[in-house]
Amino acid sequence: MKPLFTRTQMKAFIFPALLIMVWLTACTNAKTGKEEAIPVDLTEIKAKAPELMGKLIKTQGMVDHICRESGKRLFLGEESFKVLATNSVPSFRIEWEGSDVTITGFLKEDRVDETYLANWEQELKDGVQAQLKEATHTYEAESKGLDESAITTQYDQIKGYREQVAASGKGYISFYSLEAESITEKK
Repeated sequence: MKPLFTRTQMKAFIFPALLIMVWLTACTNAKTGKEEAIPVDLTEIKAKAPELMGKLIKTQGMVDHICRESGKRLFLGEESFKVLATNSVPSFRIEWEGSDVTITGFLKEDRVDETYLANWEQELKDGVQAQLKEATHTYEAESKGLDESAITTQYDQIKGYREQVAASGKGYISFYSLEAESITEKK
């Protein structure tokens, strides 16, 4: 009986297959949670944000506020640093307000520029009820406990953001949040 492949053909097949397997193993997605989280002080996240993008980080702080409507946004510490629920952590418990927590997750950047602000302003002028609850422009109002659906609050935010964009010298301002992979309450 004649073999299906010669020894040379087998070697030609096995070597590339092994290379592909090694490459796939080495290039696993960073969001699999298998990597070690980088500890970062909550007060340093914004300053270190560019170097932390796409990396798993771990921080801790006191829960200042949790969105009462969806439970999908949490604000940490005096900085009111925003943490977002994900598939890994679908919501946050209201009873965590005032508690110290440790959160692991991936840093996310949202940029606000003049185009974003002009579109937001046009929505308000057109009377469109913007989907605010998950949008970038809830940062200031919600973290301060303001009614982010109030038109005057939104116009005030737009005005303030325009001033910040102009002062930035970059043409945009960045808002950073953490997409939670895990959270534990410190007892």
